[in-house]
Amino acid sequence: MESMLKQRLVGTMVLVALGIVFWPLIFTQPESRDSLVLGPMPAQPDVDRTPIAPPESFRESVESRLPAVAPLSAEEQGSADDKTLLDDAAAETGAEQLSLLNQPVTEPIRDTPPSFDPLTDAGGLPVFWVLQVATVSSQARADALVETLRAREYKAFSTQFQKGGQALHRVQIGPNLDRQRLEKIKPDIDQALAVDAQILRYTQ
Repeated sequence: MESMLKQRLVGTMVLVALGIVFWPLIFTQPESRDSLVLGPMPAQPDVDRTPIAPPESFRESVESRLPAVAPLSAEEQGSADDKTLLDDAAAETGAEQLSLLNQPVTEPIRDTPPSFDPLTDAGGLPVFWVLQVATVSSQARADALVETLRAREYKAFSTQFQKGGQALHRVQIGPNLDRQRLEKIKPDIDQALAVDAQILRYTQ
């Protein structure tokens, strides 16, 4: 009897506890809250739409300060082309003659350049020289001359240009900082090719 009474008391207490918890949720009206009032939308910010200038080119800013380089004149280059002009037969014979030349003597490298041969021009730019040994109309002949000269340890190269609507090829040795070095090899080149090789300032 006492056990049943205890169970009823415990059950009653549980029901009372549940009623205390859920009574406000079921029977109590929620508190009224003020409605949320939104303020006016701010005005659109004023954006500067002025076009932005392109960034300054480093090359353009430097080029304006560089000294003007006096290029090789067309008259001087044209004269050199005429004096070294070879036909195909002469170019082939010249390549054979070049192959018979003695091997160029390797000279010791100078620690300082000769005092009479300036390294820079009036504008402060380096001065390099080339020896134009031949002007030919055939790319194959130009390549043969270049190959023969390189076999003799000359730094030879060829460049193509247009003259009177015809494609010609200049065969040159260099570029070299020492003009005297080119003057030493010029007589052998002149004899082998039967031309008057020309020493010109190197321009790219």
